[in-house]
Amino acid sequence: MVRLLGRAIRTLRSERGWTVEEAAARFRVEPAFVRRIESGRTNPSLAVIVSIATALGVGTSELLQEEES
Repeated sequence: MVRLLGRAIRTLRSERGWTVEEAAARFRVEPAFVRRIESGRTNPSLAVIVSIATALGVGTSELLQEEES
């Protein structure tokens, strides 16, 4: 689940053309934390997931959905 979340965030961030640093500022976290989330090395709190979803303009459920094959 953590890797799925990280992939979704990386994809959505890239689609918006945001650097890790820009995304971190919008998510209100440190850039290193964004990198750990995107690589699946950390499990962010629900509050952080909501902040990320809000900044990306998506619902939290979209961040947690499996990609369709």
